[in-house]
Amino acid sequence: MKVYHIRSLEQLKPYQKMWDHILDINQNDNPFIEFQWIENWWKYLGRNRGVEIIVVEKADNVIAFFPLQITHMMKSTVIEFLGRGEAHYMDIVVYDDEREQVIQYVFDELMESMPKCIFNLHGLLSSSPTTNMLSLYLARRKCEPTIFSIVTPFVKTDTLNLEDYLKKRSKIHGLNRREKRLRYLGHPKVMTSSPDEIEQVFTLHDKRWRKMDETNFTDEEHQMFYSALLNCEDGPMKAKVEGLYLDDQMIAFSYVFKCRGRHVGYLNGHDPDYSLYGPGTILDKELITRSQNNDLRIYDLSIGYEPYKFDWNTGVDYTNNFLFSSNEWQTQMVFQLIKGKGYVKEILKKNYKVLLFKNEFLGKNLHFFRNASFREWVKAFRSQVGKIYSKKSVEIYQQKQGTEDSLDYQMLIYPEARKRHHDLKQTNKWFYNGFTPYGDANVSMFWVHPNVIRVDEVDYLQELPKNSAYIAEWQIHKLSSVCSFLRQDNGVQDIFLHTTKKDEVTTKHLQQLGFTHVSSIKKRNLLFKPSTQVLTNSTSKQ
Repeated sequence: MKVYHIRSLEQLKPYQKMWDHILDINQNDNPFIEFQWIENWWKYLGRNRGVEIIVVEKADNVIAFFPLQITHMMKSTVIEFLGRGEAHYMDIVVYDDEREQVIQYVFDELMESMPKCIFNLHGLLSSSPTTNMLSLYLARRKCEPTIFSIVTPFVKTDTLNLEDYLKKRSKIHGLNRREKRLRYLGHPKVMTSSPDEIEQVFTLHDKRWRKMDETNFTDEEHQMFYSALLNCEDGPMKAKVEGLYLDDQMIAFSYVFKCRGRHVGYLNGHDPDYSLYGPGTILDKELITRSQNNDLRIYDLSIGYEPYKFDWNTGVDYTNNFLFSSNEWQTQMVFQLIKGKGYVKEILKKNYKVLLFKNEFLGKNLHFFRNASFREWVKAFRSQVGKIYSKKSVEIYQQKQGTEDSLDYQMLIYPEARKRHHDLKQTNKWFYNGFTPYGDANVSMFWVHPNVIRVDEVDYLQELPKNSAYIAEWQIHKLSSVCSFLRQDNGVQDIFLHTTKKDEVTTKHLQQLGFTHVSSIKKRNLLFKPSTQVLTNSTSKQ
């Protein structure tokens, strides 16, 4: 055997047919070691990362490639698989029947030619034969590696009884209910997005993850890389964006790789204004449902301990990072430094609550510190003070009989309600909680619930009597006509509303319209512990 070192993309291109042939013979389903992925990664992201691909030749035939990147630190050489940070999985490209011999030969060569070296090899799946063979090789050399592992859940779709599988998971996070409520807003559909729509994906990703994004998914170089992959038409590796659309608006996406029967969910995102509806879960359900029709064997949920992955998976693999080095003292210093960082990352990734705290709390506050205006600082200060101690109260009023004041109102469909309401997230929340919007011929609107009084700001929920209605976001000067409309067109008898104002003008106006005060709802925050008290005219209860 002999080896060659390739240090430029131009040198690598003549080897594409040999590279592809090896992976085709092996029936490789790891998209990150396909030539198209490596080529585009090197072109857009790898120019300054010390890429060095080792070509292994035997009897004048190329039998293997080692896709590496080599850097130097404190007089030591750090050898890694390329694509760290972008490639979830990595491996060597070698004919299966040559794998064990090649591993021994190449690692012996590297250790001899670079005596002060550290190997930091990420992305090796436990199911890959390389993982076991590398472990055996290191055992024979009496070199004990440090191995960091992260769970990799998957769904084995080729043996899945889809009906039973979906039936067991139909109530996950109220999925059926959420799908039904999303259909109230319009026509949801899942489809493969055009490569031209990638800008929508970047925008949606930034809208949710701008607080703390470690993927660099939307910086300029990465945008070019991920856009280029979508346009790779030849070869077994295909990059796609699967989108959940509400009418023509994308509200969730999954950037995926497909390779010889394996679907890898690489990066997901959704519009936070629609979070209540669980758009990511709805998208996963539909993609898993379609997987059998698309000849997919494995629906790979990718690395990580996010709870939603364990709602769907039927099995787990593990992705391993092998860390080992020579024994020189300078090398050992670097080794221990990398090892310490690895332990910290492993702890963070295994503890989802810690990860959520880092991404949501720390990330959100970091973004706030960098970008907040003076007004936003004042609002945030008041909010934090309010968590330590605050009081809120609302007054509930009831009208059993009102004055006749006719004005024509129409029930609004979702697109019209969106145009009229200033807050899309709140609009979606009203719809999700069962409210119906009504409006006049101009721009005013109000919300009606036929079953409950719901006041989220004081955590109050109360069932209504039959033939009743609760109205929200009403305007005082149109309240008389709103009540008349509900009685005439909806058969309502009793009408309830709430107000946060206790001034004499509001109270007098409500009394003139026939409203009587029925209860007060008081919420108090004391040292981050909220409590709500309901006081009626005759009783009080906690």
